[in-house]
Amino acid sequence: MPFSLTNTPATFQTMIDNVLRKQLDKFVVVYLDDILIYSDTLKEHKKHVHEVL
Repeated sequence: MPFSLTNTPATFQTMIDNVLRKQLDKFVVVYLDDILIYSDTLKEHKKHVHEVL
């Protein structure tokens, strides 16, 4: 994806949102190229990370 285009960040954000649609707002927050995975327990966190990867 060429980064010289002005709408590239919005396109990338839309693509990531589509890929992680099932996990968004359940245990994943995405901002541009940062993906935050949050959980209550270590066991849950391992499961969530595995699901996202």
